[in-house]
This record gives sequence, structure tokens and C-alpha cells, in this order.
Amino acid sequence: MVFVFPINQVLAQPNPNDRVLKNKKIDSLMNTLYERGQFTGAILITDHGHVLYKKAFGMADREHRKPYSLNTPGYLQSLSKPITAMGIMILKERGKLRYEQSIRNYLPDLPSCMQAVTIRNLLQHTGGLEGFEDFPDMTEQDVFKIMQKQTVLKFEPGSKFEYSNAGYTLLGMIIQKISGQSLNGFLTQNIFSPLGMHNTAVTELQHRIKVRAIGYDLFGSKNDADSFEGGCASIISTVGDIAKFDESLYTYKLVSKQTQEEAFAPSIPQKDDIYGDRSYGFGWWVSTHNGKRNIFHNGSSYGFKAYDEILMGEHINIIHISNLRHSVMFSMRTAIINILNGKPYDLPPRGIGPWIYTQTKAQGIDSAITLYNRIKMSSNKNDFNYAESELNTLGYYLLRSGHEQDAIKIFSLNTITYPGSFNAYDSLGEAYLKIGDKAQGLANYKRSLELNPNNEDLKRRIAAVK
Repeated sequence: MVFVFPINQVLAQPNPNDRVLKNKKIDSLMNTLYERGQFTGAILITDHGHVLYKKAFGMADREHRKPYSLNTPGYLQSLSKPITAMGIMILKERGKLRYEQSIRNYLPDLPSCMQAVTIRNLLQHTGGLEGFEDFPDMTEQDVFKIMQKQTVLKFEPGSKFEYSNAGYTLLGMIIQKISGQSLNGFLTQNIFSPLGMHNTAVTELQHRIKVRAIGYDLFGSKNDADSFEGGCASIISTVGDIAKFDESLYTYKLVSKQTQEEAFAPSIPQKDDIYGDRSYGFGWWVSTHNGKRNIFHNGSSYGFKAYDEILMGEHINIIHISNLRHSVMFSMRTAIINILNGKPYDLPPRGIGPWIYTQTKAQGIDSAITLYNRIKMSSNKNDFNYAESELNTLGYYLLRSGHEQDAIKIFSLNTITYPGSFNAYDSLGEAYLKIGDKAQGLANYKRSLELNPNNEDLKRRIAAVK
């Protein structure tokens, strides 16, 4: 399968020999990540509209042994936001809305404190809305009811950036209110069908998409749920379809150049170790790469990860959609960028948590911990990520899987490895309480509180145990 996209200007074409070399290096990287259990899914990289690299890895459905292919639809999660923003831009260009209008013009049942929040604020995450914890099968109405309970904005609209999933759910609802269509109906008619994105749709309660990848965690268990939150996270797509959406930004197929340029205008700046100075436009993070515009977004929830980056100056697009809750999204991106720039790259380190779990299944928890201590002292120690979160995540996985004693040993190991971490002692205390050991539970809770005296939630939990 080869994607060739129209280009509306004459651009220097990539050297074929250079493409072959980059393809081999990227393939070596991706095969290694797959073999080490760090990636499953599909990846597509295009250069001036031509495929530089494309490949799918692993299973889309492990239970039924269905392989992941380039045409396997998967959840985009927050990578839905650029498409939702484009829907708003289309309506604006047609004169159906203005960016400076209050969102209550279209959603009057929102609380009065949101009168000052504009559509532009939602697009740029500057509205001061409350956050929320999502749950399986969460709907737009669930989000809307949470927003209705807000009585005071977190900050003056436009004065601060704070990422808001709720804002993009509301944008999806505004699209529906103005168009009189479902979000899937509007986006299909105005974006998906015109661009030939035939494997893309919004999953909705009345339009639940059943043919898609199943999500998994790094320990091999299913971590799968549907999202009906609309504009913030409910689009399902393929790498090929996202490539078509990306290419439309070069040709202004959906909106005019003027409308699109406003979407990439700088807003409140944010510092970033990977991308440098960046700010949030309309549905995209905007930064520079080699002095030229770079836009990108990612998505992550349950067992799904998605990433899309457009190096607009070089006309290179990097897209991957995964059904594994991996931790290599940004280190993988750095490696790929280095390959594209002809530089050496480092393999993303393996998570020590999944590695310990594999050893535990084979040899038992005590042997696994012994091997962990040995490998930290070995010449291969730099192959692994020893972050506190690695052991903490493994501990909770074991705790929730009914292996409480193994979980306690992992949490204890974390307190030894990170003796200054209040979170490590908090987790260990929780595990002891789960098996009914109140004395050890309280002792570890109190040690956590000594390290973090302002933890009001922990104070309440200690009082409840007493």
C-alpha cells in the first residue's frame, strides 16, 4: 500500500538512496521495540507525500489472534482534538460562529461563571474549566454534568494555559448544536469523506464501533474501554487516514490558508525539554524544528497511544497508533527524528516493571527481585528505566490482580530504592491495609506524611483507619 498525496507547490524531492537508508534504520528501531515488548500497532512516516516507512506490529486482538495491520482502526484518544478543532474552523469560515463568542451562546445550560469563556478559550485550553477523571463508556453528557457543577472558574479566561479535555468535549457539542448533526455525521460529511478517510469515525453510543484494535497494558492484560466523550477523545482511525488529514494541511483543502494560519498562531508559551518553546494553537501543539514550523499532538488513555507530528518545513509526517500502553512515545520520537536528521540515536530504555513481572511469572517474586538487584549493578544497567513509577505501577498491577504479598514486596523494594519518596510509602501502606495489617499500613502512611506534611488526603485516610 502506497500513499501518494497531491502537493500544491514545487518542493525538493527526497533522495531515493537516502530514503532507503533511513527506512532500514527506522525498521531496525521499530523491530527492536516490538521484540522487547515496547510497541504494538502501526506506524507511517511520509516524506513529501511519499511513504518513507510503514509497518504494523503485533496483534490487534490477542484473544482472537487478529494481527495489527496498517488498516486496523484504533482509538486516537486526544489526537482527536486536531480534527475537532478543524470542524470548528470549518463552521467559523462558513460564518456559523465567531471565536470570541461565549460558549453559553450555544450551550446555555452551562453555569453562569462560564459566560466569559469563549470558543477561542476552549480551542487553546485557556478557559479555566475544571478537570475530571474519565471512566469506561463515559459520555459527553457525563462531562457536561460535571461542568454544570462548576461555580467558579479556575482562572480568568485567556490568562493561563491548562490542558482541558472538557473543553474539547464542549467544542464537539457546539459542532452538533450548530450543524444539527451528530459529531460523527458532521465530521464524516465535512472532513472524513472529502479526504477519503474511509476507516475513520467518531464512536458514539448510537454508533459504537466494534471493529477496532483492543487495548492492552505492558503486563499483557486487556486495558480496553470505549470513549463517548466526543470531541476530546472519541475518534477511531488508521495511520493512513491520519496521513490524508495531515496532507490536507499543506493544500488547504478543508479551510483557507488564512483560517488555517490562525490555528497555528502562537498563544501562551510553554517550555518543553523535547520540543523547546511551544504553545497550543487550535487542536495542535506548535513549535519549531530546524527553524521551521512543527505541529504535533498525542493521545493516551487505557491501552491506547497515538502520535502525529508534522514537520511542515521539511514536509515530513510521523504517525503511529498503538494498542499498547507503552512508555516510549517521546523517546521513540527522538530516535526517529535523529534518524531523519542523519544523527545517531539511542534505543528507548526498557521499563524495569514489565521485565520484573516477566521474571516473576517464570521464577517467582524473590528470584525476580534478586535479578533486579543484579542487573542494576551489571554492564546492561543502562538498558532499563528504573523510575519510581515503574515499580509503583507493577506493585498496583499485582495488588489489583490478587497478588497482595508480591505487591508488598515490590512496594517495599520501591521504598528502599527511593527512600525519600512519600508516594512509595503511601502505596506500601495501602497494600498492607488491603491485607488487614493495620499496624504496618499506618506506619507507612505516617512515614509518607512525614515526607509530605501537606498531604491533606492522606491525613483523612489516616484518621479513617484510626
